[in-house]
Amino acid sequence: MQNLFLAQAQTGKNEWWRYLMGILLIVIVWQGGAFAFSVVMAISTGGEMPKQASPTMFALMLASFAFLLIGTWLVNRWMHGRSVKSLTTPFERVSWKRILLGALLWLVATTIASIVEALLYPGRYVANPNPVGVLPYLLIGLVLLPLQTSAEEYFFRGYLLQATGRLLQQPVLLAVLNGLLFALPHLANPEVDVMGFSLSVLFYALMGFIFAYVTLKTQTLEVALGMHAANNFFTGVFANYQTSALQTESFFLIQTLDPVYGLISLVVVVVLFIALLSTDWMKKWLELA
Repeated sequence: MQNLFLAQAQTGKNEWWRYLMGILLIVIVWQGGAFAFSVVMAISTGGEMPKQASPTMFALMLASFAFLLIGTWLVNRWMHGRSVKSLTTPFERVSWKRILLGALLWLVATTIASIVEALLYPGRYVANPNPVGVLPYLLIGLVLLPLQTSAEEYFFRGYLLQATGRLLQQPVLLAVLNGLLFALPHLANPEVDVMGFSLSVLFYALMGFIFAYVTLKTQTLEVALGMHAANNFFTGVFANYQTSALQTESFFLIQTLDPVYGLISLVVVVVLFIALLSTDWMKKWLELA
């Protein structure tokens, strides 16, 4: 049975060279825009990047992902002759219910994993002594974090997943490939120095895998859009680590980044999500056939 989401790539102009050129153009627009924003940030701080979290820097960092989102949309439209909707869903209209349900399920799973970690390792999660200082990040996160996560989803789970789906139809292998591609740019994150290269590859690849698998299983990007947004919002606002790629003030401060626990808990969450997507009541909630 043909996957409706992957089938969107069969419409419009889909020669292989268009995808190669499209990926190159998207990366150029993305990195060019990010460089421009880094120059603005450097100028605003007198040439030195701040060592502590700043709402302005947080907002600028998230806003820079607009270039990735716009680049993906424009390449999809101009080079392939397809609409943004073709990267989002094959169904008649975009469903906010699926987006919100994906966000809620992932937020609950992440919260439970953090509570278990806090109980197993007392003192690892410390309440921020200045919770009022988190409010600017909360407001910025509500507005701009969905921009950042949607940019990554449209590029990796939208454009790249549909592109590679023209060559590889097996969903698990396709999700594994997408997870590895997703891991590549994230290996530049500062957390890698703490987690180690091997565990970082596994962690980010597994994260990309579950987003891709959910997209293939539900045949729409909507659920993954919600999951990714909820994941980064939780990290940026509720429980963050000092050297995280998302430099914020959060309600809880993680004193020790435990890559082993993080990977194990992620594996558990991934298995649970895969099991949930196979149940009839979850398909009914998501309004899937």
